[in-house]
Amino acid sequence: MEHSHRQMGKMGHPDMEPFSLKTLNESCHQMVCPTPMIRSVINSFIFLTEGEVVVESCENNFIVKKDELLFIPNGVPFSIKYYKECIGYMGGFHNSFLSSEIIQPHILKSITILQSQQPIKECFDKEESLRINLTLKKMVDENNNKKKNDLLIKMLLLDLLFSCNDTDTHLPKNDIGNTSSKFLELIFDESKEILTITEYAQHFGVTPNHLNKTIKLHTGKTLSEWIEESIIMRSKTLLQETNLAISEIAERLNILDQSYFSRKFKRHENCSPLEYRKRNKKS
Repeated sequence: MEHSHRQMGKMGHPDMEPFSLKTLNESCHQMVCPTPMIRSVINSFIFLTEGEVVVESCENNFIVKKDELLFIPNGVPFSIKYYKECIGYMGGFHNSFLSSEIIQPHILKSITILQSQQPIKECFDKEESLRINLTLKKMVDENNNKKKNDLLIKMLLLDLLFSCNDTDTHLPKNDIGNTSSKFLELIFDESKEILTITEYAQHFGVTPNHLNKTIKLHTGKTLSEWIEESIIMRSKTLLQETNLAISEIAERLNILDQSYFSRKFKRHENCSPLEYRKRNKKS
């Protein structure tokens, strides 16, 4: 299976197929973030049964977790800012894909998610999430079939879209709070230095305790956890794309103790920085 950053690149390609659906699994943790901002010619979506991903779009950040789906209409630019151990599905489709003699235009117009001009996030209960997971699995299996039935895929896709229609949890705007959104933008902007908790609090003009409570409430993670995620993500990029010594990488991430950095990295990735580089170094 291709890594998900390659899948994301293809999702914006003008010559891509009218329908695409990929299964995400644990191997996708090797994705290098952030991805370039793309303006896709298709409607894109991601549904997770495990893991989490942060998507930047329309000047907002959307965090997607277990039992959640993010729908991004065609033409809306987006970038993957953070991606961790995701299991689920990533796909997309042209509006024209749903056109057929059986699916009438008035049916498509009744699907509110297709009328949106900005990202929409849906949250499902456990039972509905299991049903959606099964629907997507059927779509993947049929799409990989040499004698695939396009009409069946279209009907399954309609079922998925109508499932989104039935929920009352549409989140078309920033779903993680203005402060949280701006914090995530800072923490995953590799052109900006990683700060301390106190420095981030000063940046937002609040106390560290207040900022920590705000971030924890809206994202489910503390400031320290997000800072560590950013450190690991940036270090993986440097290990893959540069020949910098481990000590130099640690220094770039404001970690003066190389041994401490190596222990932190191994705790996250179950391998040392050097082992990770050997496995993933880009030629």
